[in-house]
Amino acid sequence: MKIESVDPSIALGEFARQIINQNFQKIVGQEQAVLMDQDPEPLHQMRVGMRRLRTALTIFETAIVPSKGMTRQSIGKVAKTLGETRDLDVLEEALVKRYKPLLQKPERATFKAVLKHLHDQRDRSFHRLEKTLQGDRYPNFKRACQSWLEQPTYTLMGHLPTLPMVPDLLLPLVSQLFLHPGWLVGTTIQANVAIPISLDNQTELTRQLQDLGEILHDLRKQIKAVRYQAEFFSGFYPDIFHQRTEELKTMQDVLGSLQDNVVMHAFFDTALTSPLSVALPSVASYLQQEQTDFWQTWQPFQRQYLSAHFRQEWRSLLSTPLEDANCPSP
Repeated sequence: MKIESVDPSIALGEFARQIINQNFQKIVGQEQAVLMDQDPEPLHQMRVGMRRLRTALTIFETAIVPSKGMTRQSIGKVAKTLGETRDLDVLEEALVKRYKPLLQKPERATFKAVLKHLHDQRDRSFHRLEKTLQGDRYPNFKRACQSWLEQPTYTLMGHLPTLPMVPDLLLPLVSQLFLHPGWLVGTTIQANVAIPISLDNQTELTRQLQDLGEILHDLRKQIKAVRYQAEFFSGFYPDIFHQRTEELKTMQDVLGSLQDNVVMHAFFDTALTSPLSVALPSVASYLQQEQTDFWQTWQPFQRQYLSAHFRQEWRSLLSTPLEDANCPSP
């Protein structure tokens, strides 16, 4: 996300208006292409814009007085509809690009039926999406945003300078991330220290994924929220801050791949009349290998974020924004 420049004296309310406007324009700019439904990318971008806008309303809630209808709840309802269709697009891409080339000849007819099941599901989802964008909820939300952007209303705090408040806005978010129980999935506690389970012990790692996978999924959502919020303020910090936000994106992607694996398993459960290992053994084997690969990629990040020294470095960085912040955001 880009803000042209960051003025160190900018008031928090005006800074919030810039962030909100940028993401609102991104949303409405994708609307027609989404309805045309010829390319999955506009839908993805519109969904990201919705998520960022909802995040902005959360982090700037002490600085702005939004218009009626311009709420996290109204955004969430539209974003949920976008997300359902987008998730099916991601599933189709994975099926066609990753799993289809693995098939043995006896598996192809079954796989074709699975794709047909997915396409039918996606058609129904897109119909719901059209109704949402062309009904009352989404246009009401747009009018509320446009009205506020034309005549923004701020709280008293919204008139104060942003720079001194940046650490207080970000530190609680990162502290919540540090305290998330997802960092402990796939670990054992030895002498009061969390130690990642050896990659050789795949049986235990697989068991923990089965039992605690939802906690890792929730950790991904927490990482994504912190990343979006941190990106809003990247112009107030040195380059190392940008590196940290890029790292958050990488971790989000790693956990996202794991969640895609879980969703894929669930989809096959609904689309097949026999177990996946019987109907599509090539795909079942690949999905299992993906879980093994996940731990190899994830554990270095896990060790880093379990490190007390690393966490203190993060806190120190957040506590010292640049005094000279008038520079382009990354």
